[in-house]
Amino acid sequence: MIEKTRINELTFTGPVYLSLDMDCLDPAFAPGVSHHEPGGMSTRDVVEIIQNLKGNLVGADIVELNPELDPLKITGMVAGKLLKEILGRMLEEKRSGV
Repeated sequence: MIEKTRINELTFTGPVYLSLDMDCLDPAFAPGVSHHEPGGMSTRDVVEIIQNLKGNLVGADIVELNPELDPLKITGMVAGKLLKEILGRMLEEKRSGV
């Protein structure tokens, strides 16, 4: 898990492209990935990174979602939540002119 103080240290001066690998999440939050990471991050950890990242977020992708490994579709719901957070962040930046 990333220490809370380190989350605020993610500062970029130029455009930022975020590639979010779902494998970073603990299997409790994302069982439908190809490479499980026991003790990985929580959904809340990743949301905090997205919200606190300092820089001009211009694009993103979400990778390593494997729906065949998740019959309850938990991972797809988490990916949707993270996509919503990323898009919200990008729209807010566009609106504020950052």
